Amino acid sequence: MTRVVVLSDLHLSPTHGFFWPNWLLARDAASRLDAACTIVNGDLCIDGPDSDAEMDFAARALATLPGTVLPLPGNHDIGDEPPGQDPNQLVDEARLARWDKAIGPDRWRFRFDGWTLLGVNAQLFGSGLARETEQNDWLDAMLADAKGDRVGLVMHKPLFVESPDEALPSPASLCPAPRGELVQRFCRADIRLVISGHLHKYRDRPIDGLRHLWVPSTAFAGERGLEGDARCGFAVLDFDGDHVGVEIIRPEGLISHNLAAIKQDGRYRFLREMPACPPELAA
Repeated sequence: MTRVVVLSDLHLSPTHGFFWPNWLLARDAASRLDAACTIVNGDLCIDGPDSDAEMDFAARALATLPGTVLPLPGNHDIGDEPPGQDPNQLVDEARLARWDKAIGPDRWRFRFDGWTLLGVNAQLFGSGLARETEQNDWLDAMLADAKGDRVGLVMHKPLFVESPDEALPSPASLCPAPRGELVQRFCRADIRLVISGHLHKYRDRPIDGLRHLWVPSTAFAGERGLEGDARCGFAVLDFDGDHVGVEIIRPEGLISHNLAAIKQDGRYRFLREMPACPPELAA
């Protein structure tokens, strides 16, 4: 059996420390587990697309995790693919370069015991950037090389929110056209599992013969009205042949923050707009 930890949606910042205590609890709990790797599945930052300081702060936080750490970017790190939640923070070359400098690669492969996990940059799909083509070529090569392995795909944004036939673009998931192109690639390998974050909800569903796992956030609870468990936590995956066991860990003291209340019920649209409240790093 091989154990993999998945932390997601940390939302760390040197100027806005709302979720720093949750990070410390999740980090320490994850560090006590005997895991082959720790995946950090996007949204490391609050304002990473426009802040070197935020990205550097997140990098220093990740450096305190033990063992093999496999980060992926989210929209709060490098910006959204079009049309995006915020037209002022769309992914571009400069934002990718900030991630590269502070964090490192934005895609990876991790192989173990008959499994291949492929981590990809979800914000590239539909971006039109040169790196989107590079990633697609890389993914094709990795899927071809994974013949005989069970494959899990890991990315910050889910393929869809409820159904693979969703037709309208949404910042909550991949847009329809790039989603369809990505799904077509699945026939080239034995895809068993898709792991995502972004929605701040825990859900585990088989859909059209493929298992979709949405992992919770360590920072704040998901929005009401969307099915799933909105409480904060992180996922522990135990791979044993065809079986993948999932446990959600919620360390004592972890708070499932209400984002709307933090943003004063509409006074602020984005956390980055709020007055500074630095984390208590001595904790």
